Amino acid sequence: MFHKILVAVDESESSHRAVIAATDLALQFHASVCLLHAYPQIADYLGSPIYEQLVQAQTLEGDQFLQSLRMEIDQATNHTVPVETQLLEGAPTEAILRVAEAEDFDLIVVGSHGKGPFANLLLGSVSQTLTRKSPCPVMVIH
Repeated sequence: MFHKILVAVDESESSHRAVIAATDLALQFHASVCLLHAYPQIADYLGSPIYEQLVQAQTLEGDQFLQSLRMEIDQATNHTVPVETQLLEGAPTEAILRVAEAEDFDLIVVGSHGKGPFANLLLGSVSQTLTRKSPCPVMVIH
């Protein structure tokens, strides 16, 4: 049923639960997993050295985060689930949709970040937009 699963990740608890759910599905369907982390675009101050340092710091932090999740999946599955990672700069929703469509994923798994007084009634803005615009099914994990 699922061959390629895209998991949009950040450092939230719901995102971690999404990784666990996607890993379980990958084991069940012999699917591969792609961990995608998108970080906010940093304003470019005309080639400022500070800009370059910020981008390098974001990239290093993002790579370390993705590698720790990859290791977690490898350990949980005894290296039986193929895992790739992607780190992108930009708005999370746009990055997720772009990758899902370009790489023909069968499923997107994402954690819900519902915030505010109606958090239990509404999905977070990213997951809500994904469910409306995704080219494939979306599983939202609370």
